[in-house]
Amino acid sequence: MSDYSNYDSDVFSCTYEGHTAVICLKSESFKMAMDASKMHEMLECLNAIEVDSSIKGILTLHTAEYERLDVLQDFIKSIQKETGYVQKEMGVTRYGNSVKRLTLAINDFSKPSVVAIRGPLSIDSFGYFLACDYRFAADDISIEFPGLQIGVTPTGAVSFFMTRQLGATKTMEILMSGQSISADEAKDLCLVSELVPGEQLKSAGLAKLEAMYQVPGSTLNFTKQLTRPKTYELEEHFEIASRLMWNTIIDND
Repeated sequence: MSDYSNYDSDVFSCTYEGHTAVICLKSESFKMAMDASKMHEMLECLNAIEVDSSIKGILTLHTAEYERLDVLQDFIKSIQKETGYVQKEMGVTRYGNSVKRLTLAINDFSKPSVVAIRGPLSIDSFGYFLACDYRFAADDISIEFPGLQIGVTPTGAVSFFMTRQLGATKTMEILMSGQSISADEAKDLCLVSELVPGEQLKSAGLAKLEAMYQVPGSTLNFTKQLTRPKTYELEEHFEIASRLMWNTIIDND
């Protein structure tokens, strides 16, 4: 297994600071989802952190999503333009499987996980972060719906987690409106746990994890098992979400 204590690539970096692994997503997460080698590196990194007894938790800094909004739309349009169902289905399956693998890895992670977000991001990517235990956000975040704007249903786990947290009626209202969700709205809906100034995201995340470390790790893990969805529940959701994404792409040909 590779050493991720001081890792750097064009997509993400990882450093160990005390008992915390700090991952910085340096490029649009769509780039990682569509590149099998990059996704493998991210999943291997999470596994390395999981088995390292000296690391008690993980902080993910998410600061470069803005490029992905247009890129994701271009990707969806490129699938729509493919000739033949097989080529289109391969694109949808590749994207859906990558999103599923990363979300499941975050959801099943036994140690505390905190994410710190800033800037605009896609609703699809936001599903990754709803699987984390605590979510900081800067006041400049906005959650966007790039797929919905061109007639494609949101994919990923966001609808699953939002329904559990907000109920079906409120989730339906948000997803069907396609309106950007501001930082204050995200906080009011408890989609993010806390708003902090952008320059304090990292320090706030590290401090929150240090507070979590005061509770025995086994107790935290057992508590997560009580509150986190089961793997099979998420897998069933992803199967439905991928099928609906496929249907909307075909319907909008």
